[in-house]
Amino acid sequence: MCLMTSVSQATIVGSAHDFSVSTNYWVNGTVNWDVAHGSTNVCGECHTIHHAPDTTTGPLWIHTPTAQTFKTYDQGVSETYSGTPISLGTSKACLSCHDGSVAINSQDSLSGGVVSTAVSGTTPVFIKSSAVIVEVTGTVDDLTHMHPIGLNYATARSTLAVGELNNPSTQVSGAGGSISQVMLKSGNVECSSCHDIHRTQGASGTSGIMTIVGGQALCLTCHNK
Repeated sequence: MCLMTSVSQATIVGSAHDFSVSTNYWVNGTVNWDVAHGSTNVCGECHTIHHAPDTTTGPLWIHTPTAQTFKTYDQGVSETYSGTPISLGTSKACLSCHDGSVAINSQDSLSGGVVSTAVSGTTPVFIKSSAVIVEVTGTVDDLTHMHPIGLNYATARSTLAVGELNNPSTQVSGAGGSISQVMLKSGNVECSSCHDIHRTQGASGTSGIMTIVGGQALCLTCHNK
């Protein structure tokens, strides 16, 4: 089993989540000043210094949250699913763009106790359709054909057969921490368990969505197969 080399303190600059660059695949390979504000402030699409309306989605989060209803993995048909309850947590931050319903440059701001929404540049910019990950069925975004998110790891481990999931204290090779420390968010499996858009860990130099380990090694970090 080969683990991909860890990248130390890489940045979001130049990644697929850097909307100020002309090579950005997700916004059709064009410079979108409506998104990038005509500056190098790549952080400003999701974070703000002042007037952040939502402290739960992410640090100083300003991006408009998704209002979509999601059909999750627990509502699908699976031969292996144990019935562990699923409740989407921080993954909703990712789905705000990836569900295709919220523009990248749609942002909320809190002022005087009132939350207002504005589209930077007045023209909504959406992720390229082929990069949207969810399958839309009517008004419901379908996540049933994807790895479950919003799933409590300890609960899943206790309901599956003994030994099917590794102990959360298991060290993640090359990441400098355990499954619990590096991959789980408040004990849950979320999008960021496998994807790292800030590129602080992982090994992908081009996608900007950095997995901590690659290939089967990523799966086998948690799953004992």
